[in-house]
Amino acid sequence: MSTYLFVYGTLKRRSRHPMARQLAQAARHVGAGSIAGRLYDLGRFPGLKEPRTNLDRVQGDVYDLGPDVEATLATMDAYEIAESPPPTPYERLMETVTLDTGGTLMAWVYWYRGMIREECFIATGSYEDNCDPA
Repeated sequence: MSTYLFVYGTLKRRSRHPMARQLAQAARHVGAGSIAGRLYDLGRFPGLKEPRTNLDRVQGDVYDLGPDVEATLATMDAYEIAESPPPTPYERLMETVTLDTGGTLMAWVYWYRGMIREECFIATGSYEDNCDPA
């Protein structure tokens, strides 16, 4: 059985961040997908918050973590903690992701638990900072 990770920011496939390349080497890209939620620009990275309406969707990429699930998740957890030191406002939870190709799957997702400013809301649901053009 596969274990999946949904990423929506600096870990996206098109991101130039070194951790995105590390994830791509450790896991297999399954495809693009979306999750119910609201995305906020927090400066160097985005934060995912719960949806307020049925229209709130966040775009991202899904990775199959392969046989080294625990090691890869430990690396990703360490990265999230380093970006936002303890008490970390990120929480990793299992959520339903809708694949762009159809269907759904359960994947780990990092939710942002810190404070946000509504003016930082990314209405498109897609974080493009540090990403190569599509």
